[in-house]
Amino acid sequence: MKPRLRRFVRWLFVPKKARSEDKYRGEAFASGLELVVPTVVFTLLGLWADRSWGTAPLFLILGFVLGAVGTFVSQYYRYQARSEINDEGKPWTRSASSRGEGP
Repeated sequence: MKPRLRRFVRWLFVPKKARSEDKYRGEAFASGLELVVPTVVFTLLGLWADRSWGTAPLFLILGFVLGAVGTFVSQYYRYQARSEINDEGKPWTRSASSRGEGP
């Protein structure tokens, strides 16, 4: 989700007092929306395609799977990027040669 939209969602749904106390609550809510909204949208598009073309549950199931897998893959890569940023400079991320160990 774009940073502006994330800030807007946080501003809209998180009370001002909570925003100052817990900066991650709005981010968690936005991440939750990022998980739910694309899955629901792709599922509804699949339902519409099935009704339009008469292909019983094919596109409904395909839309749900694409929406769910896409959002989870997106969250996984976003988590990896955040972990790398948070772990930067920590002892467990340094290589053996930079610590003076090894050959």
